[in-house]
Amino acid sequence: MKNLIVASALSLALMGGPVHAQTSAPAPAAAGAKASSDPIVVMRNEQRAARNAFNEAARPIRAERAATVQAAVDKAVAEAKASGKDPVVAGRVARRQATEATKPDFDAKMKPIIEARNEAMAAAKARRDAAMAQR
Repeated sequence: MKNLIVASALSLALMGGPVHAQTSAPAPAAAGAKASSDPIVVMRNEQRAARNAFNEAARPIRAERAATVQAAVDKAVAEAKASGKDPVVAGRVARRQATEATKPDFDAKMKPIIEARNEAMAAAKARRDAAMAQR
């Protein structure tokens, strides 16, 4: 019995070693993909860059809206607790109302970066289509 336990522990350790080595090694395919001349790979890299730029630009706008909404929710919850009402319901109602109230301003701020992202995605696709037509 003791030998069986030792043998199973040893086999698990041996199986875990190569798996760990495979997951910790850097992926050579990722480095090769960036230098590819394949039009599809180039398009996907350009689109990924456009999405990353969009997310970086959208992050502060989303954070600003979330802070505004959360302030309204916190205020409504505090008022509900003080008046003896249900704070969960008050918070839910305040979140919906604050989200609706901030939507026009949020949409106006997001519109230019959405358009820039969409244009970059379309341009990457157009370059891919042109390169595929030349083949």
